[in-house]
Amino acid sequence: MADRPSRFVRRKPEDPLTRRDEALAFVASDESWQPPLWFSNVQVVLVEPTDPVNIGGVVRVMANTGFLGLRLVRPVGFDPWHIGGIAHYTQHIVEATSTYETIAEAVADRQFVVAVTGKHQRVERNALPFGGAIDAVTAAAQAGQAVALVFGREDYGLTNTMLDACHAVTTIPTNPAYPSLNLAQAALLVLYQLFQRSGGEQQAYRPPRRVAPIAPSSLLEDLFADLERALEAIEFLHSRSRTSALRSLRVALYRARLDVREASLLRAVFIETRKFLKRKGVITEVGPVGYAQRNRDPDA
Repeated sequence: MADRPSRFVRRKPEDPLTRRDEALAFVASDESWQPPLWFSNVQVVLVEPTDPVNIGGVVRVMANTGFLGLRLVRPVGFDPWHIGGIAHYTQHIVEATSTYETIAEAVADRQFVVAVTGKHQRVERNALPFGGAIDAVTAAAQAGQAVALVFGREDYGLTNTMLDACHAVTTIPTNPAYPSLNLAQAALLVLYQLFQRSGGEQQAYRPPRRVAPIAPSSLLEDLFADLERALEAIEFLHSRSRTSALRSLRVALYRARLDVREASLLRAVFIETRKFLKRKGVITEVGPVGYAQRNRDPDA
């Protein structure tokens, strides 16, 4: 099998914001889904991320869901070149990423700051259920407010001091026996919820390159006739009720809603089965094909 070029080689080096790839499952055009304007009001804030791979994972998630704003608080080993190797075609996000020394500086211009944490809060905070938090973020961003989504470091999350800078907290529901989420996984679950709120899940599948009309009844009758002959040739109907078996197969094929190409292909299979059996000496004649020929030939 010949080696296929990587999709990263196959794609053209266009602006990442307007790139299109005909291999995508969904329609990608100027008329298809685009990030809404309110996405620009949302900034993702990673506090003291310790692994550049996780930063790259979050950047990739942001590109997947249409978000552009990333802020890092004291990141460990942040290298834009390295991140680009993890999250391909995301230079528009990486180059615009800003870094800060404190979480307070990172959210200073934000009007609604929501922390995502899995820790039990001994101090009473404005805790929102996950769905409610997504609704609140959506409403705030759509109203033009500057929003921050804050994620803590991988090993111990967000400290109480860090949470003091956040207006509300939420927790992603997971299996209580294993609640810990990878940083990029947590970001994906949050941002994808916002992506859904923007209609992103309603995208249309790209139509197939080859479209055939639904098979007409005449073609299906030819198919059933050739199917019956193939079953006779392999003696399938000798130990079964012919009428019941053929009727069940007819109903099943009706349910499949075969198109012209599919029905023709199945006909070819059944006809070639008889030709193969004749070559092997199992039957003496291939016989007629199709429904009309069967009606003209009483011995068919």
